[in-house]
Amino acid sequence: MPPISLAFDVSSLPDGRFRVTLTSPVGTASADVPAPFTPQEADDFHAIFSRQREGVTRAQAAAAARDYGGRLFDFLVRKHEAINQIYTASLTQAGADGVKLRLSVERAGELEDSAWEFLRDPQRDFLALSRQSPLIRYTAQFSTRPALPVKLPLRVLVMISAPEGYEALDTEGEWKRLNEATAELQARNLLVLERMDSATLIALQRKLRSRDYHVFHFIGHSTFDALAGQGLLVFETEQDNGRAQLISAGSLSREIGEEGSIRLVALNSCKSAQGVQEDAFAGIASSLVARGIPAVVAMQFEITDAAAQAFAEEFYRTIAEGLPIESAVSEGRRAIANRVQNIEWATPILYMRGDDGVLFDTGTSDATKPRTDRVLLPDTSRQRLAPWWIAGAALIILGAVAGIAVSRLGQEPPATPTPTLPPTVDINATPTLLPGALPDLAVTSIRNTPRNPAPGQVFRLSIGITNQGDAPSSDFEYSWDASPRQRNAVTGEIDGLPPGASRSFTISFAYGWWGTYESVVNVDDLNVVRERDERENNRRDQAITVDPDTPFDIDFSLLPTIELSEPGMLASRDQFVPWNMVFEVASDERADCVETPIVFVALPDDDIAIQAEADGVPDDCALLPFSIALRQPVGSVQAEVFGINDGDAVLILYADLAGTRELLRFTGAISAGSPVLIGDVVDLSEGIRRIDISGGSQRLTLTRLTLFPP
Repeated sequence: MPPISLAFDVSSLPDGRFRVTLTSPVGTASADVPAPFTPQEADDFHAIFSRQREGVTRAQAAAAARDYGGRLFDFLVRKHEAINQIYTASLTQAGADGVKLRLSVERAGELEDSAWEFLRDPQRDFLALSRQSPLIRYTAQFSTRPALPVKLPLRVLVMISAPEGYEALDTEGEWKRLNEATAELQARNLLVLERMDSATLIALQRKLRSRDYHVFHFIGHSTFDALAGQGLLVFETEQDNGRAQLISAGSLSREIGEEGSIRLVALNSCKSAQGVQEDAFAGIASSLVARGIPAVVAMQFEITDAAAQAFAEEFYRTIAEGLPIESAVSEGRRAIANRVQNIEWATPILYMRGDDGVLFDTGTSDATKPRTDRVLLPDTSRQRLAPWWIAGAALIILGAVAGIAVSRLGQEPPATPTPTLPPTVDINATPTLLPGALPDLAVTSIRNTPRNPAPGQVFRLSIGITNQGDAPSSDFEYSWDASPRQRNAVTGEIDGLPPGASRSFTISFAYGWWGTYESVVNVDDLNVVRERDERENNRRDQAITVDPDTPFDIDFSLLPTIELSEPGMLASRDQFVPWNMVFEVASDERADCVETPIVFVALPDDDIAIQAEADGVPDDCALLPFSIALRQPVGSVQAEVFGINDGDAVLILYADLAGTRELLRFTGAISAGSPVLIGDVVDLSEGIRRIDISGGSQRLTLTRLTLFPP
């Protein structure tokens, strides 16, 4: 049986009290009660939940959440005899089927923006964390959209906005998880994730005009303008995707709310659930629901990357498993509680407009109607399964997104005789394609984040590949050339794509010098897949500029291969050649010290440094200066070193690799066991090609090296 619906309605009264009404199949009861918190207490709780109060431990935050949730439960249920009786009787009647908590607070005045997700029954703990009691913020409307006839696949439009000037988010990590969670659905052409190339309002307008989408998922920042009283999403500008443009809730609602096919919106951004009591359109989520979107998932507080990723992964994974959307939100909350282990699980909010939550209807689509010519084929021919099998799978997935009751999914198609295959048919043979049907692999998107990385900084390159043809492809390879000189810097293989399906993946890389690198993505270089268009769209360029004004800061914990170094590892002579430099000891006049090893060592604060090692060479070889040869000149140098004894450190800069033309030298006093920074940003007539760092009579440890652009 479906869960019992418990509908709570909270409205403010002229005398400062609030009317709480509970409606369930067991009965209805109301009570007029005072607020659960004073204004100061509400502000104090909010400061803790939004992490605006410093010095609050995880245990203190958890205790505050329990106190807050208990007060909300007293306010709604426990202190009112009639409501308490109906609540208890409803739980008894529901049994293992559970209950669905619908909360309407549009008329609740200052309590509207309370963190209702912390609602805590002392006998059942936090209700929103339980699979048996999902909590939904319900907005009653005079009209609701009818169920949408859908022709598979279900299309999810994903916008990722990452302009500069805002705290960096691991947007690519979440994009990767979205693809991983829906990989099976995409492979069966039941679900398609499509990422927008540009995070602008005009691009969204054009996308929604180009075809039907069913889900809109936003990844990025949002904020709330208290003076203007409206929610704002951080989009990108048309002229420069590195610059931010703030988009009002009304502007977004105008585009999304008037798009007839979208039934679900996921706003994975901080503060996207916040509103003000005077204007239902002020909050982004409430604007979307008020303008007709049946279901919206939003965030009521700022959410960390770790929590956002845990929620998104489990949310979509649960949808893929065929459970209702309220269950998916509950599982996402539980994932935050289990993985991140803090109170951020209460940050996601589910808003719903419709009463029964049925958002999609596949029954009127010819593509999903049962047919009598059902033929079971082996795994190699899954794309030719009879359409009623596709319809069955589609109903499970769409039921999850729309909240279709499980009972509706249990209906089997009419029993029909299963024809036998003619004896001349080889069921293990690869199916023959229709005449002219061919796949067409295309690189449809490529973008790097951050847009202008610093030298040595790891950036992420997000690449999207789509089969734009009308036949499935076989498995194929891809490659990424980091530059014309760094061919095949990254290679990999992708499973075959059905028609219209996409795959997205992320590459991590770091360039070791300033400049603009002409990188290229290549798909199916070996022409394994016979395509409709063999070459034109199998390649896409992406020029990546390493910020020419940012210093190259080397901390030795990260290798040029973007792998982490470990204490005790040897730093081979060519370890940093990809970053245009060679580390060794200055053995110009000591042939017996040429092979002096350099090793990675651990610092007291767990950072990594390098130092010379007298292993297999004379002991005094370890006292020779560090020497760094640069393949390209730099403008200035700073080095951080420390020694075990008091003394002086000397930094010498040369214009040549041989160390015959000294440009400048710096001297810094060493205090035993304390790091000292030597060098400065200066203007030199020539570029620096060699750096020598000496500790005189003691061995130095080099903790950090900073190179400044010429």
